[in-house]
Amino acid sequence: MVKIKIDGVEYEVDEKKNLIDATKEVGVEIPYFCYHPALSIVGMCRMCLIEIEGVPRLQAACNTPVKEGMGIITKSDRVKEARAGTMEFLLANHPLDCPVCDKAGECRLQDNAFGSGTGHSRFEFEKRNIPQEEIGTNLIINHNRCIVCYRCVRFEEEKVGESNLGLFERGNHSIIGLAKSEPIAHNYQGALADICPVGALLNNKTLFKSRVWWYKSHKSVCHGCSTGCNVTTNVRDNKMYRYMVRENFEQGMFFLCDKGRFDIDWMNENRLFSYLENGKNSTSQVVVSKIVDRLKEAKSIAVLGGAHESNETLEALKQNLQTLSRELGGKSIQWETRVTDAQNKETEQVDFLLTKDNHPNTKGAIDLGLTTPSGISGIVSAVKHGSIDLVILLKEAIPDGIDPNKVICFDTNLTDAAKSASLAAPIQIFCETEGSFTNKNGLKQNFEKSMNPIQGLLTSSGVVELILSTMAKKMEASVGNR
Repeated sequence: MVKIKIDGVEYEVDEKKNLIDATKEVGVEIPYFCYHPALSIVGMCRMCLIEIEGVPRLQAACNTPVKEGMGIITKSDRVKEARAGTMEFLLANHPLDCPVCDKAGECRLQDNAFGSGTGHSRFEFEKRNIPQEEIGTNLIINHNRCIVCYRCVRFEEEKVGESNLGLFERGNHSIIGLAKSEPIAHNYQGALADICPVGALLNNKTLFKSRVWWYKSHKSVCHGCSTGCNVTTNVRDNKMYRYMVRENFEQGMFFLCDKGRFDIDWMNENRLFSYLENGKNSTSQVVVSKIVDRLKEAKSIAVLGGAHESNETLEALKQNLQTLSRELGGKSIQWETRVTDAQNKETEQVDFLLTKDNHPNTKGAIDLGLTTPSGISGIVSAVKHGSIDLVILLKEAIPDGIDPNKVICFDTNLTDAAKSASLAAPIQIFCETEGSFTNKNGLKQNFEKSMNPIQGLLTSSGVVELILSTMAKKMEASVGNR
């Protein structure tokens, strides 16, 4: 840590950071467009100009390192004039279409126009008008809004490892466009729209869905794989509309892949809200009673899955299953959470964020000891040979070789497994409660409750509690009838 002066006030800041990040930590905001903490510094926008004591010219804060004893001025008339000039140039051709722009409400151009702009324009000529283009399978570009900050080009080259975008023409005619004949098809088109500081890059999947100020936002963790990217959930009318990146400087988390970002429709559609018997709607009283009978009749029981559940739900479920085992006279209940090849291997990356393990909490389940020496293959073999005659499935597909008639399914959605299983119980999705996931590196991260479950919908551990209470009532009834 070093001491510097910001507008005459002394602060202690991190000497490893540049001025934008260092001053932000102590509550002083320097406006910018092209800078991003995870990308190379180019100093293209000239929005972050500041004065440094003893230096005659204005300097760009993004490429100025912090030094002991330095003094900077962020609010002088000279700095304000420079920023106002930058904004005037950027807004010369920018259309006044905030009412129809999806970026409105979270647009850095709006923020800086209010904070540093003059409120009027001297530009009297006709603004340029370039047609909007589809440049990806889920990406459109509005050239008129683009301020040529070069963030998208740098992100693709430095993080994705592709060069689909480039800067073409010069001066007033400069545009960002496709450098290839094929549209962008990689897993980070949502990230391109995210890092665009204006509304130039947008995703078709979220276009015109909702205004950002209608959302209720909560801190969460992406469920798409074992990386555990930090996200902010955007919920409206108790429906999940968007995942947005929640930057985590300490863990170096600044981006989100498309697989995790757009895999949210299942939270709103095709939900399982009814107990099922052989794929047909039934009641909790009937199904839970039959589950109790099946548990009592079984020689040995296996539980498969659980890596989609939070650590807290898994802990409660583990305790409830131990209680269940005791109530069944010490009957064996084996639990194997590793149901895919990727869960049984060291982490394998698909790209720089996405892993092959599409479970958010495999590491947390392993840390809780929810595994067996023989693995999933051993469980399947035991079921085939009859030594295990009942399987409880937690939000997974029925493994090949297991008879669906031997399966009791706990699921959030009306999946093939839920419809095929002999009995099925609906459970909450992870974001209908609070909890934590443990990512591939062993980092335990908390998430907040984002959505409200419908009345009566339980967690998987809650369903087992219901089974235990039903079992106790049956026991009381049988004793009373003697």
